[in-house]
Amino acid sequence: MINTPATRLAFRRLYEYVEYKAEEHGVQAVQVDPRNAPKRCSTCGFTHDDNRSGASFECQQCRYENHADYNASKSIGLQYLRRRQNADDGGAPVDVRLNRGTLNVSGKYVPSASGEA
Repeated sequence: MINTPATRLAFRRLYEYVEYKAEEHGVQAVQVDPRNAPKRCSTCGFTHDDNRSGASFECQQCRYENHADYNASKSIGLQYLRRRQNADDGGAPVDVRLNRGTLNVSGKYVPSASGEA
């Protein structure tokens, strides 16, 4: 993505809208730095440019494979969980809901009860 004043403004406005809507539903919106998420393994944490090739992700260290965007979303979720675990306000979450399951702070993914992967 191109980092221009226009894109920064667009993302700031998007976040403000999401934050506003989240507050309406009693949910806190939190920004997490997405840098390196596309090339960071959500299983072992190894970060390298060669981990991602288009829509495919394969960790060069532990050989974990998945869709690149899904791996990046797990990496961002883990970053959020670990940051909140160390927060001073005592509000550390237990897990983060992903599309087809949940992710806990130790990095364990639990599929939903429907059995979809």
